[in-house]
Parts: sequence; C-alpha cells; structure tokens
Amino acid sequence: MNVLIFGYGLHGGVFESAMYFLSRGDHVTITDIRSRDSLGESLNYLEKQGAVIHCGGHMTDDFSSADLVIKNPTIKLDNEFLPYSKRVENDLSYISFRPESKKIKIICVTGARHKATTTSVLCHALNALGKKAHMCGNMGLSAFSELKNWDNGDVPDYLIIEMSSWVARDTYHFMKGNVPHVEVSVITSVYDDNRELQIKPSERTGEFNLHANHIICPADVKVEIGKQAQKKAKSISSIESASKGMSKALSVKMQAAFAVLRKLGYSASQINNVFKSFRGIPGRAEMVLRTDNAMYVNDSASVIPAAPNFTMEYFENLPVHLICGGSDGSLDAEHMLKALKASSSVHLLDGSFTQEKLIKLLRKHRIRFNGPFKTMEEAVASASSMLDPKSNILQIVLLSPGASAYEDYCNEYNRGESFRTAVISQQAR
Repeated sequence: MNVLIFGYGLHGGVFESAMYFLSRGDHVTITDIRSRDSLGESLNYLEKQGAVIHCGGHMTDDFSSADLVIKNPTIKLDNEFLPYSKRVENDLSYISFRPESKKIKIICVTGARHKATTTSVLCHALNALGKKAHMCGNMGLSAFSELKNWDNGDVPDYLIIEMSSWVARDTYHFMKGNVPHVEVSVITSVYDDNRELQIKPSERTGEFNLHANHIICPADVKVEIGKQAQKKAKSISSIESASKGMSKALSVKMQAAFAVLRKLGYSASQINNVFKSFRGIPGRAEMVLRTDNAMYVNDSASVIPAAPNFTMEYFENLPVHLICGGSDGSLDAEHMLKALKASSSVHLLDGSFTQEKLIKLLRKHRIRFNGPFKTMEEAVASASSMLDPKSNILQIVLLSPGASAYEDYCNEYNRGESFRTAVISQQAR
C-alpha cells in the first residue's frame, strides 16, 4: 500500500504513524511544506527505514498515487491538495475501522483545560481498579502506538482518548459522522476565550463528543449540551453533581475523572483510594518511586534541551542525579547547560544528540559525566550508585532527556516505561 504522511510536524505522533506503516512493509512518503533542516534529524532515520521524503512543498502526484493519506491535524480540511486523495484519515479514524474498536469501551476526553490530567488519572485509576486501560491522543501518544499493541494481542478493556478540538473535528469529518461507540464523553471545561463563546461546545468538536452513552460536562453548559445531543446520549450529567464525595485533599483537576468513574459505577471511597496513588502525568515530572531518602522521577516527555532546566526547578537545593541525552543531533545542547551545571551527577543515554552535541558541550565546560549507556538499566544503575544511603536530605534520580527517543524507543512514553521498569527492577534486587 502507498501511504502519504501529509504534514510531518515536530512531535512524535506523526513519526509513529510513519513507523507503523513502514513496519508493515508499506511504501511511505512524507511531504511537508517546510525545509528538511527545520523538521529535525528524525526524518533521516525514517529515510533509512525506507521512507521517501519530499520537503519544501507538495506535489499533486504524491496525493493522487497514494492509497491512503494520513493528515496532520494542523492542516486544514479545505487544503487544496486533499481533493486529489483517494482516502484521507487521521490516526483515530484509522483505528476505528479495526474490529477491536468495537469491543473496547472508549472514553473521550475533550475540553479547554485539564485534558491530559483527566486522561492520565482515568487510565491510572481503571488499571488500579482491575481493568486494563490504555490511553492515546493529543498528548503526543499516537493511536498508531495503540494499534501496535493490538497487533501484538494487547487489547484493553478501556481506551481513553484525549482529543483536542481540531483532532475531534477531523475525526468526525473523516468518519462522516459514523463515530464509534463511546461509553463516556467528558467535556472537562468550556472555552473561555472572551466568549468567542457564541460558539457552541459541539462546534469545537464536530459533535464527536455528543455520541456517547453518557456525557459529563460543566454545569453551566449542561442544558445547551443536552439540546445539541438530543437522543444521541443516554444520559447527561454535570461534573459538579457527578463528583460528589470526592476527597477535598485531591486536586480539582481530578474532578472530571472522578465524575467519569462514578458514572462507570465505582464508589466514592474506591475512587478516592486509587486517586491517592496517582503520581502525575506519565513522563511529565512523574514520581515513579519514593524511598526514605530518594525519589525517582520520570520526565521522559522532556524532548527539547531547554526542558530539563524547568523540571530541575522543582528540586531546587536538592541533589539531582540527572539521566539525559538521546536522539536528534540537530538539537542545540547549549539550551540544557543550566540543568547540567546544577546536577550533582550526569548520566548519559546514548544517541545521536548525545554523541554529536551533548558530550562536546560537557567536555567544553568540564562537567563530568557517566556513560553514554546503551540501555536504560545501565543509566539507572549508574545514577543510583551516586545515592548516599545515610543522607538526611532527599536525593533525586531524574530522567529528563532533553532529546528525542526515536533511535532506541517507539516514543518518549515508551522510554519512560523503560525507566519505570528499570527503577522497579533495581529496587526488587
């Protein structure tokens, strides 16, 4: 099959789309109007895997010869090249054609704020409550990663999809309104941008969020949502009423997730209990393990060199043993210098960014480092060896790569899972 990736972008989701089709043996072409240099080194990696790269403009033949076009959500639906295409999809509409999607209970998360927190809390809680739950969507975790799980027989009970307004709009359009069965659709908050708000909530999402067994939304739009949904939903509840019984010790950001779980039949005490063990959005300053005098933190979603600087601010005046480095030699390592200087020790993950930029920067500023290490297990062991078991001060082992993950991992979330596994495995010894 000839597959065209329309609009590469700078985030991992499109990379995963290309890798999925390449792994199946499909012919993959990537087209973007921007220059190749501006799109990063990951294109070189994809080219080595067999992809054809066309940058600096688009060619009609790429679209007319493609059996399938995967559109980046930043490209408008009225783009002049799309009419030349036989079939256009995004990652979410594509997986909806798989038979597995008919068996999975889908939870759709849309809204202006707290989507990533709601998605992550729900995934954590459902797994803790004995269900198998996966998540994907706008947080950078492509549905093609989830599709790879299905291909390997790892099909969840629940799939929680975080959908930005434009992704929901595209998905609804590509499916011609025939959206998959959704168990719960939660609108976390309304858009308050100066009540640009003569805009109806459904107009942001192409009504994707109205096709569900249950809709949960803020109280101030419940009546309006009810009018728009009509008979498309079995029930409509407000977040405020459905979240009664939530512990006051929990963050208000968890309120929408609490309401969803109550609608799924879990008691307030069950939910409050599992919410206490939520340690943050995966890959974003997420606490993986806490001992008497040490804490392991997964910040694998740190994919640009400046990101570790901001994460390090959480741990000001504490000793931090930083695990960093990875892919993409086109990145500028200088932006990471503040974090490197503030670290008590530095432990490098191997990769093109590490070899071509990071090691040179460390040597230039005479900053000691360990590695580079080929595996996460080696890097975690190296950082852990620096911990003082007698210390009265909390010590931090921080994975904050400041670089992409594509050379050794499917994506940054997979890299974070590798860190979590290595930490837990080491503690079990």
